[in-house]
Amino acid sequence: MVRIRSAHFILVSLLVYLLAIAGYVYYQYQQTYQTKLAQIDQQLINAVKAVPYLLGEQYHDNISGPQHISRTDYLKLAKKLSLYAKDLKLQYVYSMIQVDGKVHFTSSSYTEDDLLRGQLNYFYDYYPEATDANKAAFASIAPVFEESVDQFGHFRSVLIPYQSANGTPYLAGADIAITDMDQRLMASMQQSILSGSVFFGLALILALSYATFLRRTLTTDRSSGQRNALALEAHLRHEAGNLSQLAVVQVNNLDEVSHLYGALIAEQAMSHFIQKLQLHFGRSYRLYRLSFEKLAIRRVATVSDTEMHDKLKSFDFTQAVLNDPYLLFTVTLGVALSPRAVVLENAMLAVNSARLQQQSLVVYSDSLLALKQHLHTNIKMAKEVREAIGHEQIVPYFQPVVQISTGEIFQYECLARILRSDGSILTPGQFLSIVNRSHLDSELTKMMFIKSASQFATSDVSWSINVTCRDLLDYDLQQFFLDYLQHYPKPQRVYFELAEAGVLPEFDRCRDAIAALQKAGAKVLLDDFGVASGVGMADLLQLHVDGLKIHGSLVELITTDPDAQLFIEHISSFAQQTQLLIIAEMVESKQSLDALERCGIKYAQGYYFGPAAPVPLRYYENGGRSH
Repeated sequence: MVRIRSAHFILVSLLVYLLAIAGYVYYQYQQTYQTKLAQIDQQLINAVKAVPYLLGEQYHDNISGPQHISRTDYLKLAKKLSLYAKDLKLQYVYSMIQVDGKVHFTSSSYTEDDLLRGQLNYFYDYYPEATDANKAAFASIAPVFEESVDQFGHFRSVLIPYQSANGTPYLAGADIAITDMDQRLMASMQQSILSGSVFFGLALILALSYATFLRRTLTTDRSSGQRNALALEAHLRHEAGNLSQLAVVQVNNLDEVSHLYGALIAEQAMSHFIQKLQLHFGRSYRLYRLSFEKLAIRRVATVSDTEMHDKLKSFDFTQAVLNDPYLLFTVTLGVALSPRAVVLENAMLAVNSARLQQQSLVVYSDSLLALKQHLHTNIKMAKEVREAIGHEQIVPYFQPVVQISTGEIFQYECLARILRSDGSILTPGQFLSIVNRSHLDSELTKMMFIKSASQFATSDVSWSINVTCRDLLDYDLQQFFLDYLQHYPKPQRVYFELAEAGVLPEFDRCRDAIAALQKAGAKVLLDDFGVASGVGMADLLQLHVDGLKIHGSLVELITTDPDAQLFIEHISSFAQQTQLLIIAEMVESKQSLDALERCGIKYAQGYYFGPAAPVPLRYYENGGRSH
C-alpha cells in the first residue's frame, strides 16, 4: 500500500535538506581545512630544514651556557633569522636545546613588535612554556606539529630534531600564524552554505515537484484519468466519521467488449459510462476506477444512508454506453455501509456475492458476515498450512489395511495430519482443500513420503501414501520418488494411492508416470474408485495399475442397497480375473465387513479396525476382532 502524506513528506524533506546542508558544509570545511593544513605543514618543514644551514653545522657544539656566543654575534644571527622568517611569512624561526629537562632557546627570530617592546629571546633563555609535545620532540625521529591559541592569535608550529657535529641534540622550529586561515575557512564555509542552499533548495523543489507528479500518477487511473484504488484507500483513511458508504460497480461484459472491438473502444465506452454516473450522482459522491472492469462510488457529503441505494436503483443501466458501435453494459452492484477500514472489503464481498447469486444488487449485511468470516478463516488456515510445511509440522498417522479372512495387517495407509503448536491435530478435512488451492500439495506429498518411508524403512510391512495426478505429473516430485525408491529397501512394499479424479484428462501422461513408478519397484492403486469420475474397467486395464480401492460411499450402501452390492461383486469379479488387488474403504461395522467378504473382497480398511493413529498399531489392540 502506498501512502503519501504531504505534511509528513514536507517535514521529512526539510529535515533531509538541513542534514544534507550540514553534511555538505562539514565536508567542504574538512576538505578545505585539511588541504590548507597540509600546505602550511609543508611550508613549515621546508622553512625549518634551512635553519641548520643558517646557524652553521658547529653552532650547537659544546654549549655550556649563555657565554657560548657573544651578544653581538647572536643579534646578527637573530636578524638573519628574522629576515628569513619575514621573507617566508613566518611568525618565528628558532632553535632550542634541552638541559636537565629544561628547554632553552639557542636562536630565535623576532618581529618588529618584539623590537618595539624590547621582547627579544637571547641565547640560552629558559623557555618555561615548553609543552610535553615540545619536550618529547627531542626524542622523536620525525617532525612534531603543534597548535596553540593565545592573546596574540592562532599559531601552528613544527619541531624537527637534529644533531650537531659533535652529537648534541637540538630542535629547529618555526611558527606560523593561521588566524587568517580560520578566516578564509569561515569565508569558504559561508560560500559552501550559500551554494549548498541553492543546490539543495533546487533539489528540494525538484523532489517536491516529482512527489506531486508521482502522487498524481500513482493515484490516477492512466486509461480513464479517474482516481484509482490507491486514491480511494488514502481518502478512506482520512475520512471523518466512523462509517463510510461505498458502492462497487462491476461491468461484467467489459472484457468481452475489449476482445470483440478492441481495448480502445472498451475504454471509450467505460469513459462514457463514468461520465453518466458522475452526472447522475452529483457532487455528493466521488468515483474511482478500481480495476479494468470495477468502479467505486464513495459518499463524500452528508446525505441519508438510503440515497446511494436510491440513486443506483434510479440509474438506467440498460441505456447504451456507445451508439457506434452500439454497446450495452451488464453490471453487478455491491453496496456497503461500514467502518472505513473495512468498507471496501465489504463492498467487494457484496458485489462478488451478487455475481454468484446472479443478482444485480447486493447490500452488505449480517447475512454476508458468515461468508466474510469463512474467507478470513481460509486465509488464516492457508498461513498455518504454509508454516506447518515450512516448519515440518506435518506428521503421518497410520490406518491398517486388513486381510479379512485372517485378520492379518496387510499394509498401512499413511494419512497426513498437522501438529499445531498447542498440541492439537488438524485432519485433512480441515486443510486439504487449502493445500490444493494454494498449490502446496507437492510439498505436502514429498514430506509425507519422506516421513512414512523413514517409519517403515526397517519393517517388512507394506505402506501407502495418497497422491494426485498433479503430483505424478510434477517432474521434480516424480524424479524425487524414483531416486528415493532406487535406494529404498524393498521398494515393492511401497504403494501409491492415486486419486481417480483428474486421471482421465491426463490419461496418457498418468499412465507413463505409473509405469515409471512400477519400474522402480513400487505399486500403484487407483483410489476412490466407483465415484462419478468416468474411469471404467477398460481404463483400468490401459492404466496398468496394481489394484484399486473402492470408495467408501459404495461400501456404506452394501448392506442396504442391492445395486451397490451388485456393483461391488462385479468389481471383485473383475479384479480376480485381472489379478488386481482390491481394498474396500470406510468399513465401520461387522455387517459391512461380512457383506464385503461374501462379495469376494479380501482386504478392508476403516474405523471397524481402528482409526488412524500416530504409531502403527495392530487393529485388535484397538478393539477389533482377533485372529
